[in-house]
Amino acid sequence: MTTLPTAVESVKGLTKFSPRHKPLGDLMREAQRTLVLHLERTLREHGYDDVGVPHVSLLSLVEPHGSRLAVLTQCGGRTKQASAELAAHLVKRGYLSLAPDPTDGRAKLYRLTPSGERLLNTGVAIVVDYEKWLDGVLGTGGVDRLRTALDTIIAHR
Repeated sequence: MTTLPTAVESVKGLTKFSPRHKPLGDLMREAQRTLVLHLERTLREHGYDDVGVPHVSLLSLVEPHGSRLAVLTQCGGRTKQASAELAAHLVKRGYLSLAPDPTDGRAKLYRLTPSGERLLNTGVAIVVDYEKWLDGVLGTGGVDRLRTALDTIIAHR
């Protein structure tokens, strides 16, 4: 009969540093942090020192006709409070406008302003450049293979 390690032993095994292999979770977290740091730095280089990656991520969810906070929350995978704080910051900075929803007077719609569209376009260009760089690091098609692998992992949770 096989004896399974206790939960504590399993966790220690996952987090124990090996000179040959870092734990997979640590590698994935470091890769994500590398991407975020690059995006943040490049946003600053383009003159956007009043927003960060989460703000641009929220902007990317706003539909052309406008989006309600509930949709931004659901699509962005954030809490309602976090989405509201990001959206309020973007409204205050002039990247989003907030107006009544013509289909429901009780609801509000967030819409991109011209400044928000420029910020979003800059963010998209930064990501495209990063993926080109990453393809150079991983080899042609590397980003597609990485994306497929990550999508597969997520699909099997």
